Amino acid sequence: MTRPQAADPAALAAEVARLADLAELQRLAGRYLASLDEGDFGEAWAKSLFTEDIEMTFPVGSHRGITGVGAFTTEIMARWGRTHHHGSDSSVDLDGDRAGLSWSLIASHVHHGSPVPPDPSEYFQLGGRFTGTARRTPDGWRFDRLRLRIVWTTGAVPRGVTQVDATTLDTRGNTPANTPATTPANHAATKEN
Repeated sequence: MTRPQAADPAALAAEVARLADLAELQRLAGRYLASLDEGDFGEAWAKSLFTEDIEMTFPVGSHRGITGVGAFTTEIMARWGRTHHHGSDSSVDLDGDRAGLSWSLIASHVHHGSPVPPDPSEYFQLGGRFTGTARRTPDGWRFDRLRLRIVWTTGAVPRGVTQVDATTLDTRGNTPANTPATTPANHAATKEN
């Protein structure tokens, strides 16, 4: 058995710092997702997750700036009696004091007044993907951009939601692969590509 050679201390320290950043960024995504089910969207919550210039883009609305981000989140989450958000491990692209993050999501939203288990719930469920960027601050890593893209839904949407931001919908695959585009706009786009 051969013994590994001693590592360069500076390279080892840099790798430990990189791994610590990756772990903190993954915890940031996990804390955000878990907080949605806990329902406390006060100032301390916002400052623990977001930069002052946070930009959020969700199917039911967008928000810019840390001021009001709690009220924005409360408004979205108040549509439901209870929720359960389940996310995949985060993919992190670390670049110094900035990072890109993404993770898959399955979110279950139980309607107000829905029966409690073991009776079946009345719900709305979605699958999608969060993408965002974060930067290092004096208080640790914080999101400065966060976007939710929806891939699929099932169940009944809540009252009051009559439209969603089309830019947050993943519409790939909605046109059969071997069917030519028939609308003038689609035909022009096809010709340019």
